[in-house]
Amino acid sequence: MKKNHKTDKICIEKILAYIGYVEECFRQYEIKSPEDLEDQKLAQFAITQIITNIYELKKKLTNEILLKLPEFDKIRLANARNIASHDYDSLDFETIYRLCKLRILNESVKNELEGTLKSYENNNDE
Repeated sequence: MKKNHKTDKICIEKILAYIGYVEECFRQYEIKSPEDLEDQKLAQFAITQIITNIYELKKKLTNEILLKLPEFDKIRLANARNIASHDYDSLDFETIYRLCKLRILNESVKNELEGTLKSYENNNDE
């Protein structure tokens, strides 16, 4: 497998793991609204760090692979990441909640990532 493809594969695996962590946070802390997120400090810290991590991994993906991931590529993580990293005290919980619920936890995003990962595994060219 080419180096870029191997990097893409590793990044996708990590992104899927982080999506699982967001799901776990929402489940464990019973987050069903932006207010629930605002009330759960540990979930806030975890989710904002996960958003930062996904953003950093997305930057490592090649343009070739991002073209195969249009739903994932639509997710605008930069603003949320900047707020989480540099202006934590003014977090907009509605924005973070909506980013997670409507984008990161969107089944089509997860299916797209899983399908791309399977295509790497089916090629058996590692």
